[in-house]
Amino acid sequence: MKLFFGTIISLIVFSSCGMQDDITKKDSPTSGTANLFFDEGLTLHIQNQIYTFKTTYQYADIALRTSNEKECIEALYNDSSKVIAISRPLTEKELSQFKAKNIYPQTSFAAGDAIAFVVSKSFADSTISLVELTDLLKGNDSTLFQGQHIKLVFDNANSGSTRQLKDSLIPNGTFGNNCSTVNNTPELIKAIASNSLAIGVCDYAWLSDKDDTTTKDFLKSVKILAVSKKNNETAYMPDQSNIATKAYPLCRTICIIRRSAEFSLGKGIETFIAGPTGQLMFLKQGLPPNRQEERLIEVDMTPLK
Repeated sequence: MKLFFGTIISLIVFSSCGMQDDITKKDSPTSGTANLFFDEGLTLHIQNQIYTFKTTYQYADIALRTSNEKECIEALYNDSSKVIAISRPLTEKELSQFKAKNIYPQTSFAAGDAIAFVVSKSFADSTISLVELTDLLKGNDSTLFQGQHIKLVFDNANSGSTRQLKDSLIPNGTFGNNCSTVNNTPELIKAIASNSLAIGVCDYAWLSDKDDTTTKDFLKSVKILAVSKKNNETAYMPDQSNIATKAYPLCRTICIIRRSAEFSLGKGIETFIAGPTGQLMFLKQGLPPNRQEERLIEVDMTPLK
């Protein structure tokens, strides 16, 4: 009898293990495996989003791949990744290249974002204009402070921040000799903190969550410049409100792009980040979500006795 019950229990254990293994391997919106490539500038937000997703859906195995905008798009195209997170939608040219391979990417707009300019605490100014930035990008590095050579340092040569600044301010030009790059944002912050004649270019998503320990450490050694469109005009900080209203001149949009319309884990990731929980997380971490849930407030107009 003991042998009989022992056999039954063993069968149940092995059966349940097999079922769990099947669930884990099944590719669905809440299970399976996926590589998520994302622009390094979005690190803090993507890490928090996926941590919450995996805590909620324990059979989802998601490998995070820190990269840059260019490599993210290449990974999606080459099928190294089913879903990516970058700070813009695909261009018409990129979409046509995908369609040539019968691939029809699906995009969800997740949250507002911006390019941020950081300087050391001893930097002589607290604002900068797009006019001055354009001059600096072209290599006219003495126009900001007369006689002082100002360097521009980018978070990565192929980051979304680098690409957007070039496309928007010097579309037909080249970066000046005063422009250089590092490998990632932590390196950038370290380089800028010790140089009072340098301006760092990075993703505001690294700086939006003032309760995050990494952000707190960054802001102990650098400060963020306010930006105006023209000289002597009102300059705006890249904060949640100014990004939402587009008052800040260099805004962008975080996009979750998956490779196809398949009912897969990629779909689940996209839906989660663009859904109520993901949107609330962006809001609490200092970025304006793409949409906010309506709050219906009922007011009782009955006179008080």
